[in-house]
Amino acid sequence: MSKRYLNLRDATAIVDTMEAIIEFLPEKDRSSYEKTIIAVREGNPPPSERLAEIAKNIGAITWPARQAFGHFLQGIGSELEWEAVCAAVRPTTRLLLQKIRESVDAQNLDQVLASDDAGYLIHPEQDMEIRMAREEVRLTLWEEHGDQLKPMIQEAYIELEAIKKRLKSLRDQAMSMKSVKSKALRTVFILAVKLFHLRFSKWN
Repeated sequence: MSKRYLNLRDATAIVDTMEAIIEFLPEKDRSSYEKTIIAVREGNPPPSERLAEIAKNIGAITWPARQAFGHFLQGIGSELEWEAVCAAVRPTTRLLLQKIRESVDAQNLDQVLASDDAGYLIHPEQDMEIRMAREEVRLTLWEEHGDQLKPMIQEAYIELEAIKKRLKSLRDQAMSMKSVKSKALRTVFILAVKLFHLRFSKWN
């Protein structure tokens, strides 16, 4: 699967991502981001550079939790996700998913959906059904298991601080490049956004 990065020129894509990851913030910290989302939805977005900065900030703040949850979903959480998604979709869709999993000997839902069989057996409306169910399931799994992931989140915070230090070093280097400073700073900023918003589905 190709890596997907946030398009900083697309305000809708930015707020879509913000909405998808805001659940990883404590409720008390969501207000300013929710106001930004509403402003963009209502056609009154902040300047593009400011919106990109907001996106970078929420990406960085939620990154440790998303990293930990991503590891959870790739491990013990993968079977929990599979069972919950199968329970949430229609019987015909559930049977199809089970058939594909058995046929391709997949270990989890990601492998099922990435298979060639899924590409031609799953109809568009079923694909949408699965995606919607998966989003709800992942939200529920985060609510139920997030507290158990605190040690992993703490480890990710340590990694985050190392990333921030590296980005600061790169920014300092860019500031010293007088002839190409603006372009170099922009490159560092885009790198930061890519680091913090690289994701599988909407949860990583």
